[in-house]
Amino acid sequence: MLFDRKFDSPEDVYFGSPFIASVQHKLVDALEAAEPAKNWAAWRDAAEHPEKVERIRSHLAGLGEWWTVASVIKREAYVRDLLAPLRVDDELLGELIR
Repeated sequence: MLFDRKFDSPEDVYFGSPFIASVQHKLVDALEAAEPAKNWAAWRDAAEHPEKVERIRSHLAGLGEWWTVASVIKREAYVRDLLAPLRVDDELLGELIR
């Protein structure tokens, strides 16, 4: 529920917050530890959530100057925070930060 709500309004001021991303990762880490049979690792693969990835693409396209002047390190961190609690592989991350 919290995960889906996050993508309902990408314009929300908290969308991409590193603090919220940290909480989301910790929550799913705890679920993963408590329920190893549920294959949370596969669920956390961002590539398995194309609709979420497309929302991220749209959000990034509208960031304007901040995005164009941000360093690669800042872009990578921001995209990872946007996708939390999902995990993004290097290939998809590279596509998103271009």
